[in-house]
Amino acid sequence: MQDTIRLKLLGVRGTVPVHGEQFRQFGGATSCVFLRVGEESVILDAGTGLLTQKVYPFFSGKHFSLLLTHPHVDHLMGLPMFAPLFDSESRCDVYLKTRNGLTAREQVERLIAPPLWPIRTGAFKGEMRFHDVLPSFQIGRVQVDTMDSVHPGGSTIYKLSLDGVSVVYATDFEPADDNPEAFCAFAKGCSLLLLDAQYTDEEYPRVKGFGHSTISRSAAIADRCGAKRTLLIHHDPNRTDSQLIELEQAVRTGNPNVSFGREGEEICL
Repeated sequence: MQDTIRLKLLGVRGTVPVHGEQFRQFGGATSCVFLRVGEESVILDAGTGLLTQKVYPFFSGKHFSLLLTHPHVDHLMGLPMFAPLFDSESRCDVYLKTRNGLTAREQVERLIAPPLWPIRTGAFKGEMRFHDVLPSFQIGRVQVDTMDSVHPGGSTIYKLSLDGVSVVYATDFEPADDNPEAFCAFAKGCSLLLLDAQYTDEEYPRVKGFGHSTISRSAAIADRCGAKRTLLIHHDPNRTDSQLIELEQAVRTGNPNVSFGREGEEICL
């Protein structure tokens, strides 16, 4: 029987991309996840992970959907150079919630437009269609449910479901406590939870309000919502492989279903 959802982590680093020997195991590319959900190709966020060649074997046909959580640069910086957008036969449906009076296209073109970039989205040769994000919508047979995140300027949490299998993508999320009731209800029993966990408890007091969770808080939330498996993502750009491994081991001692996401990791559900 064919897997319902096939997923590949293309970028799990937060804030800015990094490179070097000390970042090889977890990777240095910013937020991007590719999914084959049934017959649909879906990309979550368009950070620098979008530019890896590892994405292309997953594509089927010329149509794909891009679900953007928010327009901060680390989640968009791969989009201007994404090769399929320059293919005249391609079709990309971009979803981004209208915020502060700016449509999806207007938000994207705050980056992809002069003077920050030499072209606008209209210069892509493929068809690019922009959509506002509704509370619920369909991509083919895939059910997409959304909720607002807690993040400066706003962000969207996505849940993709098909045939009883579900993936929740909650990056750039700063919950107020270990039991955010609305989120736990939204993610309850999901097959896979991808959850922001950028900071340690010791770091958090000086970065409170930046829009990101702590490792311990996210592990507690994963337990409360009953996720079958959780990968913590949006790793701090200063966090080395050895530091992440040490932190992961501490988390897994009490939460065996929780681990840290690694760039290039592939999961079949």
